[in-house]
Formats: sequence, structure tokens, C-alpha cells
Amino acid sequence: MVWFCAVPVLLAATACGSGVGTAAVDPRDVGPAKGSITWYAINFGPEGLPQKLIDAFEKKHPDISVEYQAAPNNTDTMRATLTTEITGGSGSIDVFNGDVIWPAQFADSNLAMPLDEHLPDDFWDRYTKQRSDVTEHDGAHVAAPLYSDSGFLYYRKDLLEKHDIDVPGTWEELRDAAARLQDGGEVRYGYVAQWANYEGLTVNWTEMSAAGGGRSVSRDGRRPEIDSPENKRVLDFMRGMLTDGVAPSANTSFQEPQSLQTFTEGDAAFHRNWSHGLAEADNPATSSVVGKVGVAPLPTFEGEDGPAPSALGGWNLMINPHSEAVGAGLKFIEWMTGPEAQRMLAENGVLPTATEVLNDEKLQKANPVLAIAADTPLVARPADTPRYPQVSNGIFTNVNAALAGSTTPVTALRSASDDIRRALEDNAL
Repeated sequence: MVWFCAVPVLLAATACGSGVGTAAVDPRDVGPAKGSITWYAINFGPEGLPQKLIDAFEKKHPDISVEYQAAPNNTDTMRATLTTEITGGSGSIDVFNGDVIWPAQFADSNLAMPLDEHLPDDFWDRYTKQRSDVTEHDGAHVAAPLYSDSGFLYYRKDLLEKHDIDVPGTWEELRDAAARLQDGGEVRYGYVAQWANYEGLTVNWTEMSAAGGGRSVSRDGRRPEIDSPENKRVLDFMRGMLTDGVAPSANTSFQEPQSLQTFTEGDAAFHRNWSHGLAEADNPATSSVVGKVGVAPLPTFEGEDGPAPSALGGWNLMINPHSEAVGAGLKFIEWMTGPEAQRMLAENGVLPTATEVLNDEKLQKANPVLAIAADTPLVARPADTPRYPQVSNGIFTNVNAALAGSTTPVTALRSASDDIRRALEDNAL
């Protein structure tokens, strides 16, 4: 199972204007759609799903063979490996999965081949505009969406039914319901999520900030907007959940696995996680709450319009500019983002990116997470800058400091604004 990675590392190879990894492929000559390619990707979905996709692809395209090369589960380690390989001119990896926050970084350093000249004009119509937009930088698509992910609210439906509590639609309702269940001795903790000092906190913050009417970077990506009254309200609320005991102090060190384990062990009433959370909660081999968990969209804040957004997660497909089998790689991308492969993803609990598959009513009936995802608005992290690792670092380190009590929310937001400003100014140089 894939969770969010550890703290983003700052790679020298992604410096602005570095010129490393210059594309080796003539954009007019990508070669024949046959031969062998290597696909480098973190394992996703149920065990063996990548190979099942390969088998189905090779059946349809017998002139192309695909070797699956498993990447490290740590996203930063994977990114470092790719950077080293591609900047060194290696073509050993042809197609690779890339995090949704990578396009600007990889495009700026020529680590991924632009795709627009090589795919049909209507290729991008299979996605929503928002999902397509996060794969481009400076007007050029450098990745094709493979699968998405969204944040969901998981809750103990048995306990809510027992105490006649409605599924909370606002964070204030969640706090009050959680405290009531704690006071009644039903659970140790009210709410667990990913508030550790890492990228996952930027995700959680992006969602809650947007639910409260805030944002961290201006819409044009040129200046910080994190130091705002809206964001102070959100950060005060998050800190209050900790001081009131609704969220455990360990929340400030929880990443996806730890928070999910706490929930599936029956210790928490509410939990935020990605789409795999329901399957994990209903897995009798690892969960104590099988059949007792419901899923809903994330809450909004009182006075704000709903439904609240989820942070956009997921992975794209990219092509190594030094690949000697670009034609075959493009054919692989077209198939993997087409209806057959996308349905295979959906049937295996992975959120597809193709709109027609995401909205398929039969698939939605079989998977309630899919149905919620289809109607949930998304908010992207401010990743359309090569300096996104620095921007995100400015967000999660300062927000975590405020949550842990080592600084005040006012000071944290001011410091985060200064860190983001420096990162964006460095990018403009």
C-alpha cells in the first residue's frame, strides 16, 4: 500500500534553469510503437496489480513487452533515484510514475519529456480540467494522469448510530461529536490524522485551510497568502483539538500508517485518510472495526459553503527523455489511461482519472469511496513551481510547530509566509 512520503528533500538537480537532463529525443521522431520498455513505479493497489495491468496491455499489444521495476516506497528516495539516472543520461527507465506534485520540478530540470506533440489533440478530454492542469508546467503537459487519490472522513458508524449522532458536516460538529463519544467511554481519541512534520501535513493543511476559506499561495502562484484571518481560524481550531484532548498529542507525529492503525484498532471515532482507508478498515486480518466504519466527504467549517474539498493526490505517468523506446512508451501511456486499464484500477479499489470511469454508476455502487470521490471538489497543493519542496517545507514545519505548542499560531503563520515568499522569490531569479 502506498502512503505519503517523508519530508521532501531538496535536490540540487531541480535548481531553476539548471539545464541538466536535456532531452535526448527528437520531438518529431519517437520511434516505432514496438520493442521493450521498463516501467518504474511504486507498487499500488492490491498486490500484483501492476503486473496484471502489464499482462492486459501486452495481450492487446503483442509487439511491446513491459518490464515492471518496483520503486522504493519512499517517494523522495524514488525521486532521488530518477534524478540521478536521468541527469546522468541513462535510458534504462523508459516510463515512470510521478507524484502529482512533481511536474513543475521535473519540467524545469528536463527530467520528463513534453507529451503534447506526441498524443492526440483530444487526449486530455478524458480528464477533468483540474486533473489535467496539474500535469503541466509553463503551458506544456509533461505527464499523463494515471490514478488519483482523495482525502475522506472515516467514522465509526456503529457508535454514531448508538448515540444518535449525525455524520458531521462541519469541523465544529466533528469536534463536539468526538468529545461526546470520548466522554461516554466509547473511544480513547476523537480524531486522528496526519499532522506530523512532513508532506502529509501540507495535504491536511491544504484541505482544512480551503474548507475555512483560506489558501497558502495566491492563485497566480506569485506570493504567499497563508498569513490570513481565515487561516488563523483554522490553525487555532486544529490546536484547540489538541489542547482539548479531542486529538491526541501523538497526532503531531502521526503519518498515514500510524493514524490509520490507531483508527482500525478501534481507538478513534473519526479519521482522515486516502481512499485505501475503507479497505484497510474492513480487512479482518488487520482491523478490529470490520463492518463498523462509514466514509463521508471531509467536513467544512461553520459559515462556509460545502462540500469541503479534498487535496488532490495520486500519480502520473512520465517518459524519460533519454528513452530509446519512446514510441512504445507513448502507446503504453495511452492504454494505461484508457477505459480498459482505468476500469481495472477502479475494480481494484484505485481511483481512476478518466472521467467516464470515475462516474460509472455500476462501479460506484460496488465502491462507495468511488461514488464520493466523483462528487468531491478537489484543491491542489501549490506545486506549480520548481521550488515546491521549499514551499511545502515552509508550510508543514511551521504548522507542525504551532500544533506541537512550540510556537503560537500567529507566529507560525507569519514564519510560514516568510518561508514561502523566499522560496517563490528564489524561483523568480
